[in-house]
Formats: sequence, structure tokens, C-alpha cells
Amino acid sequence: MNPVEAIVVGAGLRGRLTYGAWARAHPERLRIVAVAEPDATKRRRMADEHGLPPERVFQDWRPLLDAPRLAAAAIVATGDTQHVEPALAALARGYHLLLEKPIAPEAADCVRVVEAAERAGRLLQIGHVLRHSEFYERAHDVIESGRLGELVLLDLREHVAHWHMTHSYVRGKFRNQRIAAPILLAKSCHDLDLLVWLAGRRALRVASFGGLGHFTAANAPEGAPERCSDGCPAQAECIHDAERFYLGPDERTAALWPWADVSPDPSRAARRRALETGPYGRCVYRADNDVADRQLVAVELEGGLAATFALHGLATHERRTLRIAGTRGELRGVLQSGELEVTRHGSLDVERIRCSGSELGHFGGDDGLVEHFVRAVADDRPDALRASGRVALESHLLGFAAERARASGSPVDVGAFRAELEDGAGFP
Repeated sequence: MNPVEAIVVGAGLRGRLTYGAWARAHPERLRIVAVAEPDATKRRRMADEHGLPPERVFQDWRPLLDAPRLAAAAIVATGDTQHVEPALAALARGYHLLLEKPIAPEAADCVRVVEAAERAGRLLQIGHVLRHSEFYERAHDVIESGRLGELVLLDLREHVAHWHMTHSYVRGKFRNQRIAAPILLAKSCHDLDLLVWLAGRRALRVASFGGLGHFTAANAPEGAPERCSDGCPAQAECIHDAERFYLGPDERTAALWPWADVSPDPSRAARRRALETGPYGRCVYRADNDVADRQLVAVELEGGLAATFALHGLATHERRTLRIAGTRGELRGVLQSGELEVTRHGSLDVERIRCSGSELGHFGGDDGLVEHFVRAVADDRPDALRASGRVALESHLLGFAAERARASGSPVDVGAFRAELEDGAGFP
């Protein structure tokens, strides 16, 4: 069987180092035939790694997607706010599409992209990688087996490590809603997708509480300057000190995420210069962030099922946890430990399920997602997609409805919110 051929729009962390790396590891399954990337260094690296001729390497995605279709599939892995136009152009040109999550930072644009894929008759796979991790696959299997009985409550939590929060959502490229989706979509749309998938039913109403409470100017240490390199009196004891975090690793480590975001040149001298002029050197209490650093979402689903999701950005370590209660038993687990625990009411026995995978590659989810998409394209099986555009739209709309609820202080009827958007987009 010939490999599926694909073009890539966006040669960053996901486009090059996740999807591109999978293609290089599985050349018999996936072959990258063209790339569009505005950054010259990233563009050159992607072209070199896949042996692309100059006429297949583009600075801008428009001439690539204006040209005759070069492959069966397109992978759009640009920044959050740059998904919609290349996604719509790729679908219009006839490409099957693997689109990084979230679909878009605005709810109406999410609907537009899903509608475009359905009208074009093209596969649209959203990058919900955790559906393809063994941990959540096994959790879903336990629920489907009926061992828990009728579901009563789902509780999912995402504990974002303090360094990850400050890197991505205080100093970095997801720090405010002018340049990225709300954190519920930019970070936790995986979790909302898992909530809907594990529940197996639609949301009816949602309420949400939280906001930006810690990373504000009011909490800056006395005398703290705009940048950590400007002689901060609290530098020695501050856990968010940029110089210690970004200059500490050696060059080999600094070539990896998250340090690679600071400077494409991993030398300490280049990193230091970047901290003195770029966003990653700023004091976390004096940045231009508006992202919530804690949020709680409460959901009423069909059949009386209740669900909660909570995230916060001041955890010691990264953790995703779940607790699912049913009329016959409970399921508990911590993704990072790789263990699920099933107990049955009236029994002291504990069923322990060990799951493989590491934090690198989203516990096997990255590989699983690409393999799943490639197989669906090769077999021309849109019905095989686990997180198609239409399926993923449900959890995206839940996230946007939760944001409306948080802003308004009142619960939101998810069905009415969905109808409002779909009617406006001209859905049948």
C-alpha cells in the first residue's frame, strides 16, 4: 500500500516535531510532500527532514492552498488564532484535514469549519490526542462494560504545573485572548472532549466560576521590575524567576520545548538576549496576560448525569485526574501514574489497570491520533474518526458556553447556545 501523502501548514512543535516526526518514523504510512511556514529556520528544518524540493516549500500557506491539490491530506498546525482560514482553504481544495485543537478561538468559526468539511465531504479530524491514550481508552472501556452501572457523577481535573502556566499562559503565546483562545479551549479542550466522550451524552446546562487571581500586578513582590533580568529583589526566592528556569538547562535540553520557544538558538547567550527583549523574560506579575489561572465548570447532562471539571495553574506537578461514580461502582485514576482503579459497591476487591505511555507524546496519544487519521484517509472511512469535527464541536461549544456562564455569572442552556450558533451558520 502506498503511503498517505500530506501537506503541512505550520512547522512548529506540533507540525514538525509531532506529525512530521511520525511521518519520518513511518515512511511507509505517511509522507510529507509540502510545507508552509513563515519562520525561515523552522521552514528549512522541515524541508530538509522530508527532502522537499524548493517548489514544495512555502513561506505563506496561501500559494500552497491556491495551487492544485498536491496530496490527499492536509495538516494544519498553526497558532490557535490562525486555524480558520487555512482550514477552510484546505477543505475547499479537497484535502482531508487533520486540524490542531482548538478548532478556532471563536465559537462561530468552529461551526464554520465543521460545516465546510461536511459540505465538502472531507474528513475532519481534530487533534484530541488524549482520546488515543491507553489510559483514557481503558477508562472508556470500563464505562462501556457496564461495571460501574448507571453513571451518576464525572469529576475531571487538570492540575497545570506552575512553570507550564507561566511559560504558556502568562508569558507565552496563549497568554491573552487577543492572540489565543480562552484557556478552557487552548489548554483544556482535551478535558472537555474527554468529559463528553466518557459521559456518552449531550450537555444540557453549564455553569462556571473562576478567573485570573494570582498572576496580577497586585501580587508582584515589592520593588519587582518589569523583567527578571532587571535586578529583582525577590529573584532568589521567586519560583517564577525566568533566568533560573530558562538559563539553567544545557544547550541540548534547551533545544527542546519549552526552552526552544524562547530562542531557536539554544546557547545560553542567545537565551539571555531573548529574555532581555522578549516576552519570556517578563515578571509574571507584570505581563499582559488575561488568562484565568483557576476555573471550575459544572455541567448537567442528559439523563440527570452531573459532571465537573476544574483546572488551576499553580500545581507542583502536572496531573490529570478522574473520578467517575456509578450506581454499582467507581473508577479513579491519575494519568501520570498510569493506573486506573475500579471498585464495586459491597466488595473490598480493587481492580487495578496498568496503562502504558509517558508524558512525552501525550501518553501515546500523539502516535495514536496520527495513525488513526492516516488509516481513516487510506481506507476512506470518515465514519471511523473518533474525534471528527462534528464530534469535537460538541465539547468546543461546551467550553464556549462555560466561558459565557463565567462572564455572565449565570448558567447557560447549552442546547439554546448550540442552536443560536448553528442557526446563524446556516446549518440545515
